[in-house]
Amino acid sequence: MAVSKRLRYEVLRRDNHTCRYCGATAPDVPLRVDHVTPVALGGTDTPNNLVTSCEPCNSGKSSATVDSALVENVADDAIRWAAAMQQAADDLLEQEKPKLEYRAGFLKEWNRWGYGEGEDRKAIGLPDDWKASVERFRIAGLPAWVWREIVDVAMGNGKVLDANKFKYCCGIAWNKVGVLQETARRTVGASRPPANLDMRHAVLEAAFAVWHCGLTTNEDAPTPQQADEFRESLAALAEEDLTEPELVVQAAQHATYFGLTSFAEARRHMDYDAVVSAWNSAWPTTWDPGDEPWGGKLVGGPTDHQSKWVREQVEKLLDAKIHVRRLVRAATHAGLHKSARIYHGLSDTELEVTGVSEWQSKAGELWRVAYTASGMVEPTEEETASFFKGLQRIVALGEFYLADVYQAASAAGCYQDPDLIPCLTQHLSVFEAAALPVWSNS
Repeated sequence: MAVSKRLRYEVLRRDNHTCRYCGATAPDVPLRVDHVTPVALGGTDTPNNLVTSCEPCNSGKSSATVDSALVENVADDAIRWAAAMQQAADDLLEQEKPKLEYRAGFLKEWNRWGYGEGEDRKAIGLPDDWKASVERFRIAGLPAWVWREIVDVAMGNGKVLDANKFKYCCGIAWNKVGVLQETARRTVGASRPPANLDMRHAVLEAAFAVWHCGLTTNEDAPTPQQADEFRESLAALAEEDLTEPELVVQAAQHATYFGLTSFAEARRHMDYDAVVSAWNSAWPTTWDPGDEPWGGKLVGGPTDHQSKWVREQVEKLLDAKIHVRRLVRAATHAGLHKSARIYHGLSDTELEVTGVSEWQSKAGELWRVAYTASGMVEPTEEETASFFKGLQRIVALGEFYLADVYQAASAAGCYQDPDLIPCLTQHLSVFEAAALPVWSNS
C-alpha cells in the first residue's frame, strides 16, 4: 500500500518541498516521498524514515501505510545512512569498472566473428558462465588486448566445433598466462615465483578451473561428485609433476575433450597423443592431386602395421615412466627416417621394454636411405623384414664392430639388397688385428 496522502503532504511541507538529497525544488522537478532506509533493509514507514526526494534521486524503494499522523524531523542518522549507502554504491561501481571494461573487450573481439551479414548476422553462442571464466583470466593478469589474437586463432580453426570455440579460447588463454608468468620470473631474475605465492595451489586451482569450464555447457555441468573426484586426482600430483605448470593446465584441458574425471588418465592420454602425433607429423609425405580436379590425397605415409607397432611401443615406454619429452624426440627422429622403431636417445635398459635394438635401428635407417637414394623407390615391407632377419644372423655369427655393420648396411642399400652379410667385410676388425703386437719366442 502507498503512503497516505496526508502523511505525504506533511513530509513535503516539512521539507519545504525541497529534495533532501540534491536540493532541487518544485516545480522544477517532480517530487516524491522516499524511504531513506529501504523497507527491504529494515526501514520503517515512520516519518523519521520518510524524506522528500526528486524523481531523479528517487531509487524506487517500496512504500507502505503508516499509522502515525504526526510528522517528526527526519533523524540525522537516517540521512547519514542514505549518504553512506550512496557512497557505497559509487565505490562498488568504481570497483566493477575494470571488470566490466575487461569483459566488454573480450565480447567485442568475440562478436567480430559470426555468420551472415547485416540484420541477419548471428554471433557464435557463449556458455552461460562465460563471464566468470573471463574474469578468472583478468585476475590471472592476462591483458585484454591479447583476446583479439586468441579469438582469431580459435575461430580460424575449422576443426573446432562452434560449441567448443570458447573452451578452445580458454585453453589458449591459459597457455598465454603461463608464458606471461615465465616472462615475469625472468624479468625479475627469479627462477621461482615470489615466496609469498603458493604456486602449487595456484596451478591446481587453474587446472581445476580449466577442467570445470571445459565441461560446463548450457545443458550440462560436472556433478559435485565428479568435481570432487577430479580435485582428488589433482591433489595426488607429486611435487615433481608441478615443475612444468603449463603441462598440468594442458592436461586438465585435455580431460575436457574426453570427459575424464581423473587427471592421471588425462595426462596419460595427452602424453600418448603427443608422442604418436610427433611420429605421424614427422613422417615425410607427398600430395597426389589425382586425376580429378577435386581429388587428391597424401601418399607415402606409414602403413597400418607400422602405426599399430608404434602405438604399442609408446604404451610400453610410457608405462616405463620415460619422460614424454624424450619420447617425443625419439618419435620425431623415427618419423623423419620413415621408421617405426622408437629408440633415439633412449638407453638400452629403457629399450628392453619394447625389444627394439638401437644399433639394429640405426643400421636399418642407413640401409633404407641408401636404398631409396639408389633407385628413388622405398623398400617393400617384405624387403625390410628380410633385412632385419639378416641383422639377427649377424648376431649369431659372432662379434663385429658396429662401424662395419653400418657400412655393410649402406652398401647393401646401394645394391637394393636386403641381405647385408655379403657386404660385411669386417674392415675395422682386420685393422685391429693388424695393429696388435707380434710376439716372438726368440
